[in-house]
Amino acid sequence: MSQSVVTIRLNGHPYQIGCGAGEEDHVANLGAEVESIMQSLVGSVGQIGEARLLAMVALILADRASTAAAANGASNAAAPAAPPAGASADDASAAEDRAAARLEDAAAKIATLTSKLAFDATKP
Repeated sequence: MSQSVVTIRLNGHPYQIGCGAGEEDHVANLGAEVESIMQSLVGSVGQIGEARLLAMVALILADRASTAAAANGASNAAAPAAPPAGASADDASAAEDRAAARLEDAAAKIATLTSKLAFDATKP
């Protein structure tokens, strides 16, 4: 498999990212999405350092993924998958409840971390 390199710019800095042949546009689009989120943060909290901005971008993207996973789980709830062989419906329901609780906990932690990072950014 041939390797390609795409240069993306984040907060004015170029980063060369390796990817598979044919994935260049996708990687460039992902980089543009990260840059868009980063510039939105810069507009909100200012230039607070590359590492902190990237951490906040990562949390925002993780929150979006968590929300999408939870929404996907909710849409799948209307037509749940059959429980594994030998498992009762109660076992399957309990497993879904535990998974939902873990996703909700993760989303709450991400929201708390994002708030703390944004608050810390306002400190001198």
